Amino acid sequence: MPTILNGSTQAVTIAPGYRLQAPGWKGTAAVQMPSAATARATARGIDGGLDALEVALRETHVTESRQIDLVLQATPASKDASRTRGLSGPQDLVLEVPPVDPGYGQLILSIDDLGAMRWHLPEDDAAVSPALSRSAGGQRFRIPANLVPPIADDADTTKQRSILGAVGRRLLKVLVYPLTDPVAGAVLEFFAQRWEAAKRPYRLRSFTPTNYRNPEAAALASADIAAMAAKGPVLLYVHGTFSTSHGGFGDLPEATVSELHRRYEGRVIAFDHPTLSADPTGNVRWLLSQLPKVPMKLDIICHSRGGLVSRVLAEAPGSLNADAAHVTVRRIVLGAVPNNGTLLSDPDHMVNMIDRLTTALSMFPASGATEILEGLITLVKILGHAGLKGIEGLQSMLPNGKFLQMLNAKGGQPGEYFAIAANYEPTDRGLRALVSGAVDAIVDQVFGNAGNDLVVPTDGVYEKNGNARFPVPLDKLLLLDPAWGVMHTSVFKHPLVSEKLLAWLA
Repeated sequence: MPTILNGSTQAVTIAPGYRLQAPGWKGTAAVQMPSAATARATARGIDGGLDALEVALRETHVTESRQIDLVLQATPASKDASRTRGLSGPQDLVLEVPPVDPGYGQLILSIDDLGAMRWHLPEDDAAVSPALSRSAGGQRFRIPANLVPPIADDADTTKQRSILGAVGRRLLKVLVYPLTDPVAGAVLEFFAQRWEAAKRPYRLRSFTPTNYRNPEAAALASADIAAMAAKGPVLLYVHGTFSTSHGGFGDLPEATVSELHRRYEGRVIAFDHPTLSADPTGNVRWLLSQLPKVPMKLDIICHSRGGLVSRVLAEAPGSLNADAAHVTVRRIVLGAVPNNGTLLSDPDHMVNMIDRLTTALSMFPASGATEILEGLITLVKILGHAGLKGIEGLQSMLPNGKFLQMLNAKGGQPGEYFAIAANYEPTDRGLRALVSGAVDAIVDQVFGNAGNDLVVPTDGVYEKNGNARFPVPLDKLLLLDPAWGVMHTSVFKHPLVSEKLLAWLA
């Protein structure tokens, strides 16, 4: 039976071992076993878009121990206090959960009325109000209090829309995982490196119209690539953060991939590489060690952080490998690349990035969504137990970080740069527009309300950054209109992107 919440500052027991402090909120809280919660959610259509997330949780050995179903409404007193005394109204929720067995960790994934998702790590004792004195071994989590804002043109709040079926409803998933991962060992400083070695290893792979969406495509030896290079320019695909080649470019239409394959007469390859534990310079060192020592001309299609890898390859091969002068990059198509960095790679905003990508990929599935979500969940584990250690690959995207300062200080290189950038805005008034609107509003705050694709600032893809190759000229730029609803994870779905790829790589 649900527990009644009355807006008190006192913690209430909502199930054995589970206590909730919800000051300023009235409503109910019900703790459910995962099987019962899933059955109810499916019946109401709540979890219909979360299949990729459920698979990613299993693949990263994370299990759901409980689901807490909240229905909340701000108390009249808290509303009045907010209006008359300048207070913030209802306060954050604080949840205490029972201890887990030694060797395990816990996380909370919250899903609000709009479907926006947030990850929550356990808090230190000092961070939580003394009104909730912790029981032996339990862990506390703080859940931000925001709920669905009223829709301006809909005065009847009973008719307002919610992905969970009721305005003011929120789900909290209590998740448990082993601190010693079966694949990568202990979740400590070098966990990212070990996890990527097992799950995102380096390789150069075949990339054809029949296998470009296939994770099991054949790896290519140096001799295979040398045979291609001897016949003409080679097209190289370079994926972005958390992703893979088949995931990052799987949304490209088969007709586009086929036409590019025909134009390059089959000389098309893709570069799979770790993105958390190695910075772009390290990625390029490995790539140069594998490319054949023969004259080689490359054209590149890249996405997100993969553009920084591609620029290192184009702009600094000699400084990385004295024998790299044989590699010439003729053209790069920079798809949603953080050439000026992204604030979401800053430690203060990194969890924001994880939250927004989790929401976007769960509610708007893209090719390779499960694999990207696996990377995001892995990063949450690392932040909870190793902090910022071992994730140099993400730190390469810091706007004022050492890597970008180095990269953007370089002079011009031969060849052409093209750019694709998006400024995401929700496109309709359906439920999914409400979800994406909530995500977009929070990210816009991080970026100071500047245009962005949920991950990368729009202007930062192509504007001046100190490097002689920027800004990218307007005739080599595709700006995807906000009205088209294109976000960072869906860039290669849009028909205009295919059109430009075929024009630029003629």
